[in-house]
Amino acid sequence: MRATETATPYVLLVEDEVLIRAMLAEALRGAGLCVVEAANADEAWDYLQAGGQAALLFSDIQMPGSMNGVELARRVKERFPGIKLLLTSGNPGPKNITELAPFLAKPYRLDAAAKMALDTLGLEDAP
Repeated sequence: MRATETATPYVLLVEDEVLIRAMLAEALRGAGLCVVEAANADEAWDYLQAGGQAALLFSDIQMPGSMNGVELARRVKERFPGIKLLLTSGNPGPKNITELAPFLAKPYRLDAAAKMALDTLGLEDAP
């Protein structure tokens, strides 16, 4: 599965677990996406505020720092409405989480996570 070959979308991947972030970043790159990695929501927010590009914010919900993934997603939705959102967690998250963004429960298969990212971006899988 790969992103379409027009403009390569950027995914801002926010995950505090280094191994999970590295494996997921590789799966997303394998799907044809450009990946910018952030270790927490504060780092991701700073990147966006500095003019960093992203078509999709793919964020864990629970992480250290001044805000969690839900707060980050809310800020991004308000300040950068063109960025699509995808949230993940090992916990169910708030009851109304899917009103804010699609939700992917951990643990997940890397190929399923990459497919969900492509789907959220509205990209077709290559044959």
